[in-house]
Amino acid sequence: MIRSSTEKVAKFGKVERRLFDTKKLELAKIAAKNGFSEDYVSKLIDLAAKPMFKENKLWRLAHKLFNVDLQIPLLFGNWTTKAISANLVTTRGKQIIAEQLNGVTTAPVTAIAIGIGTTAANAADTTLESESTTDGTARGAATASSVNTATTKDTAQWVKTFSLLGSFAITEEGLFDNNTSGGNMLARQVFSAVNVVSGDSLQITHKVAFS
Repeated sequence: MIRSSTEKVAKFGKVERRLFDTKKLELAKIAAKNGFSEDYVSKLIDLAAKPMFKENKLWRLAHKLFNVDLQIPLLFGNWTTKAISANLVTTRGKQIIAEQLNGVTTAPVTAIAIGIGTTAANAADTTLESESTTDGTARGAATASSVNTATTKDTAQWVKTFSLLGSFAITEEGLFDNNTSGGNMLARQVFSAVNVVSGDSLQITHKVAFS
């Protein structure tokens, strides 16, 4: 079963967001390439991270009912350098998975897109509300792999880092089977605004688990 209800997705399917200073993140990449220890590289990555607001259930309720983004610590969430949210597999996304299994389609889901739409995610969604395409925000192929959640390699994972060249309030993210535009959307999520400026890097790690 695809884990898509709020409770099950929060446990088995998730999207992780991390915001970085691009120049500082490059130092971590250079250290990794030059054979520095994993612990040292991890510390450099943490030093490159910038805080963002991680919303809670009360934020999601207020957002769904009133379409507002209330970044009030403790009440609606908290500031963190690693924000994790539940993902929503869309109705079309479930069809895509079924079509992959029986060979109706062989187009893999490979792309992550981000945008500035604020309407709450819905199973009927087929696109992002307002996909971003400029100044480093354009969708593109993610690094895809299989990772472990409950059993060995039961979870599909996509990772993509967007290097920003402008200022945006990123509020939505989705998975697509086309790396440039259009195509079919497997999953979408909406979150509290991540305010980015030129010189930032936004890393999205999206997981969909099966059991």
